[in-house]
This record gives sequence, structure tokens and C-alpha cells, in this order.
Amino acid sequence: MKKIGVITIHSDYNYGAFLQAYALIYILRKNGYFAEIIDYRKIPNHPRNDSFPLNIIIKLLNHKREQRYNTFIKPMVGVHTYRTLNEIMNNFKENYDILISGSDQIWNPRCGGLVNKLNPAYFLAFVSNKRCKKISYASSIGSYQFNKDEQNQIKRWLSEYTAISTREQSGKEQLSTFINKEIQVTLDPTLLLTKDEWLEQAKPYKIKAKYVLVYYMVEIDEVLEYARKIADLNQWKVALITNHIKRHPLVDINIRNCGPAEFITLFYNAEYIVTNSFHGTAFSVNFNKNFISIFKKDSPQRAQSFLNSIGLSHRLIKNIQQIDSLEKYIDYKDANIKLQELRNNSFQFLKNAINQ
Repeated sequence: MKKIGVITIHSDYNYGAFLQAYALIYILRKNGYFAEIIDYRKIPNHPRNDSFPLNIIIKLLNHKREQRYNTFIKPMVGVHTYRTLNEIMNNFKENYDILISGSDQIWNPRCGGLVNKLNPAYFLAFVSNKRCKKISYASSIGSYQFNKDEQNQIKRWLSEYTAISTREQSGKEQLSTFINKEIQVTLDPTLLLTKDEWLEQAKPYKIKAKYVLVYYMVEIDEVLEYARKIADLNQWKVALITNHIKRHPLVDINIRNCGPAEFITLFYNAEYIVTNSFHGTAFSVNFNKNFISIFKKDSPQRAQSFLNSIGLSHRLIKNIQQIDSLEKYIDYKDANIKLQELRNNSFQFLKNAINQ
């Protein structure tokens, strides 16, 4: 059996990061491969720098949520932990047959933990291709534009890859300007799993009222205005996934301390979803929910590319007035057919890359 190591962003306490990391290992194991996450703990994208005693209070408040995160991902992670770039670059221990640089924005210098620098670990530079095969699955650049020096570095690193795929069309197009290799666009790993496969991982989180679920990355006031309008039109509550104790004036229900397994349940049980997150959009579609994806000004490419590919680009909206022109219920018939085709093609890319 081929032994596969996946490097991705899995140690930030972010639902999308954890769920995409989990999903890729799940789908590989389900199809008969030995696979695990390489436990490289990069510096978080947005580390907190709270002073004492606030840092202790924050840690205590987040303990339950972090515990749920860690419990969820632990079965997918390898035994060796690398806490610095130096450790993984100079002391990599495992003997894998194949290495995969996984999904999420691992190729975006703003997300790799090195403060606006490319992270060589996410380009598998810690091991030679003479030692194992190197593959990229749905690696994302986000909205970042590489400069000439970065292009030269990437060109050198990716020359050792036998197969390359990105998560967005824009990423493929940018890499194709300086990489002389075939590049395929593949689905985010969360979309490789069906609704039923995700529900097997879910844990209860009961909310008695019917609710519009809000999952946001930035610009909370704007996102909540959209949700409030939809909730008021339907006499629903606004439920917000948040780490904050204080409730926003536009919110009826604060959802605190939920882990990835509870996150799945919250999406599945929602009447409607309002999000400006790519993974919020992905789970909305996978669960066939009525939703709007709000145009994320600094990085719209991820949701845009995905929704275009399944014929739901009109669900990505830029102003609140567009709500009035949207159909009340989304007809998912064609979108589901397209999603299944993309799912099949994406897994076939992965299978071919591993076995070739």
C-alpha cells in the first residue's frame, strides 16, 4: 500500500482549514490509500497578541472550542510534529512514497505563516523528488500576484512535481504564465465528500428556532445586514457562528464553542445561509441550501470560480438590493449534476497522479 503524506493548513483554528484537511485524508483512506496529515504547525495567519491577564481569559474561553477542533482532526494527523520551518526543512523524519501539497491557500504568501513570504514547506521543498513523488491537489493562491523573484522560486520548486492542480481557475492561469507544466483545476477537498458522508461526521448542536446561519471571514456588519433582511422577510432568527460573548445588535443567537463536527450540523439544519467565506459557500451548495455568498472584496476568486463552475454565479452578490431579485428557492438539479461531474474528475486527477 502506498504511503501518502499531505501538507496543508490544518493547525489554525479555522473551520474551512480543518474541514478541507480532514476531507482529503478521508477520501484517500476511503479509496484504499494509507494517508495522513504531516503535522507542520505554522504560525497562525492572524495570531493574537493579548497581554496578561486577557490572554489567559481568552485561552480559557476558547478551550472547549479548541478541544473540539483537536479531537476532530487528531485521527488524521501523523505522529511527528514540526513546530518551526527549520524543523521540517532539516529534520523531516517520515518515509512516504508520495507527498501531496494539499488545498487551502498554502501558496499565498499572506497565509503561509512567514509574513508575506513564500513558505517552502508548502511547496514540498523539505524533501527531494528522488525520495518520493510530489503532487499538488487543489493548492490555492487566493488573490495574490507573484512577483518575478517569487515566480523563479516557484518554478524551481514545482519542477519536481509530477502533477499539479489548483483550486481556482485564476490560480491555474497565473501559474501557466511561468510554469511549463499541465495544470488542472480541481475541487476543494470538502466538495469531494457527499452530503451523506459529511453528515456521518456531524455532532448535534440544537437550535430550537428556524434560523439564518451567518458564517463570515471579515466585514461582519455588512454580512449581518444581508442576514437580517432575509430573516425579517421570513420571520426567522439570525444565528451567528462567533467566538465573541457579546451579541451583535443584528444577531438573535450567538453560536460559541462549536467545533468542525458541530459546524456541519449547523449548516445542514439552517433554513438559509449568508456567508462571505469560500468554505461557507461550498458547504451551502453541498447541502443544497438556499444561500447567498457575499462578494469578498479582497479575495472573491475562490467563491467566484466555484459558483461559475456549477452555474450558480448569480448567488454571489455585491449589494443588498440583489436579494429582492433572487428566486426564493434554489433549483439544484443542474448544479448537482455539474458538481458530481467535477467531483468525479477531481478524484480521477488525484487517482491518476498517485498511480502514474
